[in-house]
Amino acid sequence: MKNFFVIAVCLMATFAIATAQQPRGGNFGTPEERAKNQTARLDSLVKLTDEQKVKVEAANLDLSKKMADAFRNNQDNREGRRAKMEELTAELEKQYKAILTEEQYKKYLDNRERLRERPRQRPR
Repeated sequence: MKNFFVIAVCLMATFAIATAQQPRGGNFGTPEERAKNQTARLDSLVKLTDEQKVKVEAANLDLSKKMADAFRNNQDNREGRRAKMEELTAELEKQYKAILTEEQYKKYLDNRERLRERPRQRPR
């Protein structure tokens, strides 16, 4: 019985340590991974040309790096971080408008609005 108790305590301590090592707020990957994922999502939505894919991925990579910096530099200032991220997103929108055709851009905006109207579901 004593051995069982010792093993149980060791397992609980191991679990607690392993859980504490996980990053908080989720792991969204590197800026490069995020840029590739965002480009792939946009490509599946509007069917980008090869030339557009290169330009969109570069714009997404630039945004991902700037967002990571904004988050790092404004960790204690939630409103400042939010304002900076909105500014960066608006900048990306301008780049998308210049890269995409009018039809593709309209489809992108329609999809974005549809996603914003959908209620957010948070994981528990």
